[in-house]
Amino acid sequence: AEDDSHWQPQVFSPPPMARDESIRVCVRCTPGRSQAPSVKLSGRTLELTRPKTTLTKKFDFHQELCPPSSGHVVDGFLSPAIRSAVSAGEHVAAMSFGAPKTGKTTTMGEATRTAVSDVFAAVEGQHFADRMVTVSALMSAITPPAQSHMTGRQVCHEVLLDALLPHGGDAAYRGGLHVREHPRTGFFVEGLTTVCVASEAEALEYVQHAMTNFELEKQRCGGGGGAPLRVHTLVTFKVWRRKADGSEVVSEVQLLDLAGWQRAGGSTGGTSKAASSAEKALKGKVGAAPGAAVFEDLVIKAIMRVCDSLEQKMSHIPYRDSKLTRLLCNALGGRGSCLCALHVGLDSFEETEAMLQFGKRVSAIRNSVSPNSINYGALQASNGERIRQLCKVLGRNPEGLKTGGMAMSMASTDEEVELRDLVAECECLADLSQRWDATRRASDRFKLGEDVGPRPDRKPHRAHVSEVPQQLGATAPRPEAPR
Repeated sequence: AEDDSHWQPQVFSPPPMARDESIRVCVRCTPGRSQAPSVKLSGRTLELTRPKTTLTKKFDFHQELCPPSSGHVVDGFLSPAIRSAVSAGEHVAAMSFGAPKTGKTTTMGEATRTAVSDVFAAVEGQHFADRMVTVSALMSAITPPAQSHMTGRQVCHEVLLDALLPHGGDAAYRGGLHVREHPRTGFFVEGLTTVCVASEAEALEYVQHAMTNFELEKQRCGGGGGAPLRVHTLVTFKVWRRKADGSEVVSEVQLLDLAGWQRAGGSTGGTSKAASSAEKALKGKVGAAPGAAVFEDLVIKAIMRVCDSLEQKMSHIPYRDSKLTRLLCNALGGRGSCLCALHVGLDSFEETEAMLQFGKRVSAIRNSVSPNSINYGALQASNGERIRQLCKVLGRNPEGLKTGGMAMSMASTDEEVELRDLVAECECLADLSQRWDATRRASDRFKLGEDVGPRPDRKPHRAHVSEVPQQLGATAPRPEAPR
């Protein structure tokens, strides 16, 4: 056998030029509705005063503090970071989080429209053999509590909806979209509409269509009759660039708008409209356990658990607790950069204190940011060389090897296992190299109206946005739980 000690597997090598970077946090303070504000700004220090007392608490926030206008958050904080990440071929995510009615949705809506200009401006001056920009939009809806067939408890479910589909269709969510995991590229949403856009105007058209669906679905929240309790929105831009040597550079821009968060047991003692509707719906059910948990936002709780685990450097990070946290794994402790825009009200002590404490924990999370470049031809050539060496040792023909014809057993040698893994890796790389053309073909079918409805041959893997809200007194079918 030939000496193969010099061979180094390039497939599993660490990404080049990785840098350690913490999550950047920006705080936007919005004016309150009361006469006496509970929060006072002094430079980069926030002084919190508990209502009806003289107790104060100073919070030295060493990140950025922005005035009430959302333009300062977008132009001075989000937009430069997005443009820089796209130019470098890196992933970047921006999330908006805070109490209700603090301007979160306004900020993220403006950031989404500005991101379109940032993406096209970042790739305009670059020279590549080919390039492609895609847009996708997703809604994460928290369904009303339904009784579990196994435990009998009332539980809520997270359902993913495609926001680029035409408005109207099935009233029931029917399970929504499913999140799958690729062994090399990570988590993705199966069946999510991805549209290729050639210009900034075309991208803005699809973004505006998605934002209209966002608003229509949010208006149904807490309406009863099977309407969702809360809706989180996610818009994703992908920039694909192909160099002359065959390597591909992919940048992903994620813009997440989380629903308004209220601290349990706040000073106001009030509950949200969605929670009140869920409680009323549960009280009308026969056999409902007294004091049972009727409403909990699975997404926000999962994001907080992930951030706490990363901040404490725990060995296990619960990304799988929510579908959105799986899609955000690159931004939360992964290979991408993350921007967090916290929104607080100047007259809210409880929510502001909780938001600033959460921002401190988030800013302690470190990401290993690196460009996302891959050369399929070079990787397949490297693997092919090693496959030929192993086939020579094992006495096998390297031509036409497939993993389906390579049976493994307890008696298989290390060389046979390595050969099977390399063949599987080559098959995976061959499939990934076709993603570019497959994405364009799927986008063309969507633009022609050939792939916008549920499939009649099986349970649909994509869901429409409900067009007509159901009446409050009507009995709605329980949404199916995601598999």
